[in-house]
Amino acid sequence: MNWTEFRAGKYYDLLMGVPLILWFGGAAVRLRPGLVQLARMLLEGHGNLHAALLFLALFASAAFNLLLVWLVIVREPPVKKSSGLLPRLCGLVGTFLGVGILYLPRAELSLPWLIASDVFQIVGFTGAALVLARLGKSFSIMPEARALVTGGPYAHARHPLYAVEMLCIAGNAILFLQPWAGLLAALVAALQVARSVFEERVLGEAYPEYAGYRARVKRFIPGVI
Repeated sequence: MNWTEFRAGKYYDLLMGVPLILWFGGAAVRLRPGLVQLARMLLEGHGNLHAALLFLALFASAAFNLLLVWLVIVREPPVKKSSGLLPRLCGLVGTFLGVGILYLPRAELSLPWLIASDVFQIVGFTGAALVLARLGKSFSIMPEARALVTGGPYAHARHPLYAVEMLCIAGNAILFLQPWAGLLAALVAALQVARSVFEERVLGEAYPEYAGYRARVKRFIPGVI
């Protein structure tokens, strides 16, 4: 196997995914002590509604990051990649900043804010799980073409995963120190929009039929935008 063949194969793609695996996995591990403490409190009957809601929010966040680790491991190699540095920076920086929120100090929250965080994260995680079940091994962080998926959630929006990911990120941002978490979430949202533009460009180059799909399906929210 020569270098060109190796770069196009699964092992190179997995090697390039190692920093993502460590980053996503590290975020989940960082949440573990708080989850264990809250679970012990709840099981021993010392917890209250506040503790239960915080446990649900942290559990959803950890589960989402572990799901991303699994998808980076099992995904297929790309058939086409974006050219230039800017598309890669948008994908990489957006991903690391989104998870980076979990490395901030946790905020002390009132019950309404905890409920809001739970709603965002549970709806976002459930939506992400449904989208990723359809996307499967085509999952990518960088603007790349691994396969053209237009069914399921992708029949209603071109980037449903980015939309539900932002719900998860909003839920995370509520849990952590402000204003930094909120600023990171806003920056991630802007980078996701840029990332979708670069991703559509490479998908259009790899799959001629993408132009027709793009013309009839909205980018993020069905029938809206």
